Amino acid sequence: MRNAFVNTLIDCARQDPAVALLMAEVGFSVVEPFEKEFPSRFYNTGIAEQNLVLTAAGMALEGMRPVAYSMSAFLASRAFELIKVSVCYQDLPVVLASIGTGLSYSELGATHHATEESALMRVLPNLNVFFPADGAELSEALRFALRAEHPSYISFPKLPDKPLPAHPFEMGKAVRYRDGGDGAVLAIGHSVVEALAAAQALEQQGIRLSVYGFHTVKPFDRSAVLEACATGSLFVVDEHQQCAGIAGEAAKAVLEGGKTLRHFCDYSIPDCFSDHVARYAQMQEEYGLSAARLAQRIGETLGGGR
Repeated sequence: MRNAFVNTLIDCARQDPAVALLMAEVGFSVVEPFEKEFPSRFYNTGIAEQNLVLTAAGMALEGMRPVAYSMSAFLASRAFELIKVSVCYQDLPVVLASIGTGLSYSELGATHHATEESALMRVLPNLNVFFPADGAELSEALRFALRAEHPSYISFPKLPDKPLPAHPFEMGKAVRYRDGGDGAVLAIGHSVVEALAAAQALEQQGIRLSVYGFHTVKPFDRSAVLEACATGSLFVVDEHQQCAGIAGEAAKAVLEGGKTLRHFCDYSIPDCFSDHVARYAQMQEEYGLSAARLAQRIGETLGGGR
């Protein structure tokens, strides 16, 4: 997905001389094509996310369209105050690009996992927050953000791109990938890949699921949640801490919409730090977020109460 990011950014920079890339000593082997083509619009602030964000804010005040790129585990948390005060409070068109969503930096351990990122960024006024599911959505989110008059936060995993079925991209609108009347999966960002595979496996058992993908978590598409309630069962898949995750937003939409459900399940990460190092696929399995584990959990729930 990193290639989709830098290729789109280069294309946008060719069209708009105000586009610039700032990075905090990350992205080598990926960002060099941008640096080579636009050396005067490329800046490395070093391992200092606060400086990265503050510099981007200053450039935006001078009419530039800066993209500040760093790792998810550090950008949202280490630079939180600068994002809040220097970017969001002034409502500047800064694009914050974050690599390493969720558990995707798996083998680097808990210090490099970004399982609180969505909660931190969604509380900030004026900020659009995107979790694209594949390279095409990442490209569209970045193009939108570089045209917007408000700040944007775009987070994507350090994983190979697994293209999803082609679909229109509309900021703030969920994508309905599948229709089924036995339940609906609401998947955030890259979790769409596992959700679709789980739905396909369950179809072999006679369980037909709708699958919705949310590439935008702020603003959040409450209408899609209410639409999905027609199936009677909702399963939220979010590679994020359960505390302040998207399941809470979905549950609020259900309650305020006056909907009644048979099942509402939050499939996310418990309130804990990972206490060991493992590959990404192993961590997905451990937390019940792989396609196989999702199919098992959803199947057991619906099999007992359909």
